[in-house]
Amino acid sequence: MTGTEMNCNPLVSIIIPYYNQQLFIAGTVLSAKHQTYPNVEIIVVDDGSPVPAEPYLRELDGIQLFRTENHGCPAARNFGFAKSSGDYLIFLDGDDLLQAGAIEAHLKELAHHPEVGLSFGPSRVINEHGELIRPAHICRPRKDYYLMFLETNPICSPGATMIPRNAFIEAGMFDDRLRAQVDDYDLYLRLARKYRVAQHDFCVLDYRLHSNNISKDQEKMLAGTLAMLDRVETSAKLSPSQRRRLRYGRNRWIHMFRPQRTLAYRLLLIYYKFRAVFDVPLRAYYDEIRASMR
Repeated sequence: MTGTEMNCNPLVSIIIPYYNQQLFIAGTVLSAKHQTYPNVEIIVVDDGSPVPAEPYLRELDGIQLFRTENHGCPAARNFGFAKSSGDYLIFLDGDDLLQAGAIEAHLKELAHHPEVGLSFGPSRVINEHGELIRPAHICRPRKDYYLMFLETNPICSPGATMIPRNAFIEAGMFDDRLRAQVDDYDLYLRLARKYRVAQHDFCVLDYRLHSNNISKDQEKMLAGTLAMLDRVETSAKLSPSQRRRLRYGRNRWIHMFRPQRTLAYRLLLIYYKFRAVFDVPLRAYYDEIRASMR
């Protein structure tokens, strides 16, 4: 590949942390290898898994595989980054599937907005057999993504994002002290505070739900999320309106992680959905109406 072609096709690093995902890791790596984009490096980091990744990837060439002591997923992602050379980064979980065309969709958005530090697209939800559970939901654009992240996180998995290398470094990378499955959410908040966020409507990821998903431990997830938001409130210089959003976000997360079969719960859920409407630019609704009339 010539220097000119390299400039037209910047290197994208797909970093895959692995821990006991032996049923899915080969499919995950193949989804990265089958990208239509021509300039990709794939790095798998075996985070000291009791079931090593190597036997399941032995037949797959063109990947870099590292095995480390077990320090948790955030540290594995940072280790993979340290071994990477890409101008852009995708952190793909070891049980998810990257959709063909995902890289081009992100790069197209980033080319239009060079000031962006985070690009994300919608995801589908599949089960352990690869069967569709929920189709992709396209999140409407927001006026202020930092305010949105103070309240909620519409990105179900980091594999649905692309991050420019310099932005990842300047935001401080993943916090390897966070082991409660909120390290990605924490990073999004730091990126959104420093950079513009862009989203698009190309489905980039199949997010897999299965019996070993850590995210199924709702109370652990809630505790980690609230602790992370507490740290944001004490460490970041928030405006009064941002502090109000964060307090609202705490209540929303508690509501979402502790579902109930009551009328009061359902009414509050409607309220949360209605409230989100006010953060959507009017232009977005206008574009939706125009698209529906075509």
